[in-house]
Amino acid sequence: MGTENKAKTPQEEDDTAPLTEEELKAYQEKDKRTEKKVKGIFRAIWEAINFFT
Repeated sequence: MGTENKAKTPQEEDDTAPLTEEELKAYQEKDKRTEKKVKGIFRAIWEAINFFT
């Protein structure tokens, strides 16, 4: 198993670039929606546990 040193393409280098304000806001909004869904699922599970105990 040899080690290969691959040069990064410009697209791969772009992936590590800092986010613009627009991209950051979009990411934060998506994160908020995801967090809200996850919390809702756990809340429903918790309510079901409390209901049946």
